[in-house]
Amino acid sequence: MPKKKGSQPLTVIVVRHDERPPISFRFPTWLVPLICLLTLVVSAGFVVVGLRTVRLTHEVAALRQDQSLQLTREREMRSTILVQQNEVRGLSGLVAGFQNELASVSILSTEVREIIGLPPPEDTQQAYTVGYSDSAYSLLAGELRSSDSYDGRGGGLSAEISDRGMAVAFEQSQQVIEMQETLPTMLRELATLREEVQSRVDKIEPEKRSTAADLESQLRLLAAAPHLWPTDIRRISSKFGYRTLLGKLEFHNGIDIPMWYGSKVVATKEGVVVGSGWNGGLGWAVEIEHEMGFVTTYGHNSKLLVEEDDEVKAGDTIALSGNSGRSTGPHLHYEVRLNDVPVDPLKYLDTDRPYVIEK
Repeated sequence: MPKKKGSQPLTVIVVRHDERPPISFRFPTWLVPLICLLTLVVSAGFVVVGLRTVRLTHEVAALRQDQSLQLTREREMRSTILVQQNEVRGLSGLVAGFQNELASVSILSTEVREIIGLPPPEDTQQAYTVGYSDSAYSLLAGELRSSDSYDGRGGGLSAEISDRGMAVAFEQSQQVIEMQETLPTMLRELATLREEVQSRVDKIEPEKRSTAADLESQLRLLAAAPHLWPTDIRRISSKFGYRTLLGKLEFHNGIDIPMWYGSKVVATKEGVVVGSGWNGGLGWAVEIEHEMGFVTTYGHNSKLLVEEDDEVKAGDTIALSGNSGRSTGPHLHYEVRLNDVPVDPLKYLDTDRPYVIEK
């Protein structure tokens, strides 16, 4: 049976030049388009691979350039942070120095208050110590110096170190804010303390404060003296010193305070009652012994409310005023003795409220 046209196989004859018989290859006709298709597919594959290779080469080159830039920026950042860290350390030194000065002032204020017998103010804030230690700075600087290689994470190291530097700076700024809040309070305290000290120094005779030791001794003596007024009355009818009474000149060992009969008489400082009874011209009187050689006497009372060896506190009621003894009218004779020598009570009595001396 004859074959259909177009289905005949293709014959390829290879003729040799060495006179050997030619070689023939026979292919079916359907194989030719298949070979052409495979050739096109392979060619297209090579083209795609080539294009991807070129693109990847460019991307690798770009990544290497970016890596180089990131590494350069990282080193510049470390250098900048090192400089800033040194500046922060310098600021920390200044802050620490200022805080130490504030602490010294606070300590000195406390010592002066102890000398003159003043309690610490209620609104005083404590001076601060440096909150960020040198070891933290050393750790930060060590991390900066030891990290010389880029870690490939896009600035992670810089971010971490920058955060630490920011923490240092923030802590220092907080300390500055705290000092700013403390300074006005401290200045007000020092101004008040200066007035208190000056008022006490003015009470000391110049010859008794010629040296620092003498001045401190006198200030401590003033602090230990009885300061409270013995009554609510702030009027003085007779001062300490020489006076004329019933036509005779005599030395008055205390001060006289005119009072209504039966008014309260209070202890001017804590102490121990060493006398409670009749005391000649002072009539019914109370005598209290205090620290550092001070003794107070309260005379011309109508009734005594304490006995010998009783311990009393400042402000305790010890008697009721009267007109006993050598007296021309109801009043309180208040006397202060230091080492058994009469001294002017007005030198020690508080002057937070005004008083009147009758002429």
